[in-house]
Amino acid sequence: MNDKRFPNPGLLCAGILCVLVILTVAAGCTANGPATPAPQGAVTLEQAAVIAAANNCTDSGVTITDAVGTFRYTTTTNCSFTKTLVQLNASEMQEMKTLLEGKNMTCWYTKGNFDPRLVTSLVGGIEYCSGDLKDDITRLMLFT
Repeated sequence: MNDKRFPNPGLLCAGILCVLVILTVAAGCTANGPATPAPQGAVTLEQAAVIAAANNCTDSGVTITDAVGTFRYTTTTNCSFTKTLVQLNASEMQEMKTLLEGKNMTCWYTKGNFDPRLVTSLVGGIEYCSGDLKDDITRLMLFT
């Protein structure tokens, strides 16, 4: 592979697998520090608020830090949702940080039919989204 964004595809693939596993099982953290771990499959209060705002197609914006990193979520009255990966956890590989940090994707849905996986997962529900974050996540999934 000659793509300079992937200097070591093996390490990058291992890193994305780690991120996916962490996102699947990790509990969220609040802006004030670590939250009590939520049962697997449960959402944090902050995530629930984002999901509710998105389902109602209301204007909102919130930044949430969890075990993977910091994400910025924005919802609008025209039922669009933007997810920005602001910063990965400090323990993540630099290649992953360089590839994903600062990237975003925008998703469209109908009122009352928001896919909560867009908030609780890195890859869930992205089929109705577009943007650099989706493109790079999709590429990484192809290499794993």
